[in-house]
Amino acid sequence: MTEFTITPGLLLVLMVTVAAAVAVYLDTKRRSSEIPPRGDLYMAITAGAAVAAVLVGLGLASQPPAAQSPVVAPAPSCPSPPSSC
Repeated sequence: MTEFTITPGLLLVLMVTVAAAVAVYLDTKRRSSEIPPRGDLYMAITAGAAVAAVLVGLGLASQPPAAQSPVVAPAPSCPSPPSSC
């Protein structure tokens, strides 16, 4: 099973997405003409998804580079007889 780590970039994307969704929800609730006022949850989710897509597209949620193994050069081959190598 793959381990899922929360990177700082992913946390930033998550926080900005939630903030955008809450802002849109509260704005639609404030502008609502219904009694009691209701926010548009569909519009809030759509705005959050759009913000997340843009931020991920910009590469803000990129994973850190994996631990790289040291590069080992292959053993040199000797074209001449083994006794002279």
